[in-house]
Order: sequence, then structure tokens, then C-alpha cells
Amino acid sequence: MNPLLRTLAVLSALELVSVLALLVNLLTVHDATLTRVLGPTHGALYLAVAVTALLGRGLGPRTRVGALLPVLSGPLTMLNVRKETRSA
Repeated sequence: MNPLLRTLAVLSALELVSVLALLVNLLTVHDATLTRVLGPTHGALYLAVAVTALLGRGLGPRTRVGALLPVLSGPLTMLNVRKETRSA
């Protein structure tokens, strides 16, 4: 796996974990402190995935567009990275 795909895979996994943590917090205790910490963290991870996918060389259009979809960007990018790894 080349470094770009590895970076996208790690960022996508972290972004997915952060959005799941935000949703669990919203549906259960809704702790404001946790939201204040996880909100910007998730936003930064989302932007990192989007910018890496848009500016990375050799990525397919599905990976680039999938990285821009809110909430689904993590899982979609992870799936597309796996497909690109197999085809590379």
C-alpha cells in the first residue's frame, strides 16, 4: 500500500471513530465538554480526509467524491482505498 493510500485509510478510520463518538454522545449523555472537544477534532479530520483525497495524485474520482460527503466520508473513503489497493 503506497503512503497516500495508507494516510487516507488512517485518516478515514479516525474520522469514522470521531463521528461515531459524537453520535453516541448525542444519543446518550450529551456531554457538552465531550462535544466541545470532539466537534473540532472531527472537523479537522474531515477536512484532512477531503484535502488529502482532493490533492492526492493517482486517486480515482469515486475516492475523491466520496471523501467530500459528510458523515459518509470515512466509510466510503475506506472502501474506495481498499478497492484502489487491490487494483494497484
